[in-house]
Amino acid sequence: MFTDRRINSLPTKRERQHWPSDRTYNILSLDGGGIRGIFSAQFLKACEKEFGSTAIYKHFDCIAGTSTGGITALGLSIGMSTDEVVKFYKVDGRKIFPLLPSNSLSAARRFMRSWWKPKLDHQELENALKARFGDRLLGEAFPRLIIPAFMMPKTEIAVFKTDHHRDFKNDHLTPMWKVARSTAAAPTYLKGLEDQPSGKVFLDGGVWANNPVMVAIVDALSAYNLTFEQIRVLSIGTGNHPLELNRKQIFGGLVAWKQAVEAAMFLTTDNATAQAKLLLGPQNCIRFEPDAECANISMDDYDNAFRLLPSAAESAFDLGKSQIKSFFESAVPDRERHYSS
Repeated sequence: MFTDRRINSLPTKRERQHWPSDRTYNILSLDGGGIRGIFSAQFLKACEKEFGSTAIYKHFDCIAGTSTGGITALGLSIGMSTDEVVKFYKVDGRKIFPLLPSNSLSAARRFMRSWWKPKLDHQELENALKARFGDRLLGEAFPRLIIPAFMMPKTEIAVFKTDHHRDFKNDHLTPMWKVARSTAAAPTYLKGLEDQPSGKVFLDGGVWANNPVMVAIVDALSAYNLTFEQIRVLSIGTGNHPLELNRKQIFGGLVAWKQAVEAAMFLTTDNATAQAKLLLGPQNCIRFEPDAECANISMDDYDNAFRLLPSAAESAFDLGKSQIKSFFESAVPDRERHYSS
């Protein structure tokens, strides 16, 4: 079912498929961020309400999503309404992200447990994904999908893709819930998804592509004879604040650098946005994310996420709706299906 991406990497340059010169290629890119994904869901709900009731996926040639963004991308790809996506975060999110400890002793126990075991119960997430996606396969998605993850024990990059190119032969047979579970298995928070019989363990794509915008752009340029000018991106983040380290941490050892993963995720997210805007121009890569106050919300802090982020998303949409209106003015054609029906 899952393949070894390193061994099966394409040995030659990919043959680019035809794309009409008078058509744009619209990408919706959704960042990871745990329960903070409610920002993206609420932002898209505002889009759906303002620009019509047509399913979101019908306006984008490709949807890319990492971690929580991957779950939203998969939901949208089968025609799930934004109301349903918001409901997933509100109802299932409470089960996946239980109440944080209310006293210092409980908080200390949780912290100590996190040194040896993931903070959260992966079974809650798995049950929720199976309930939402059932037995649907990745190949059943209506738009093109790009879902980053990575594999252990050899630290290999994995990108789940629909069969919109002849080279993408394997992923379309993967159950959607497994794709979602793989991209959302955040280290220290959730147990990875082990694939039998290969023994590979799939983990959160946010480790290397929390903002999947460049993964989607590279896929578009390698799969189709597109120009940079034809690609248009709506990128939605979940909060990305700079991580400040003091001198002791900067020049310290392993313990002092325990926040290095967070720092790396910030840098990759920020860099992906900068690269995309450099390639396409800022007018063709439009980015929305929560402000600094909301960016500090922990990815498992359900209560503060729902207290601040829905209204932040509404405000961001109100300020930027004139910039994104053109994405929703017409529907895009159906994608290629080289192996799925």
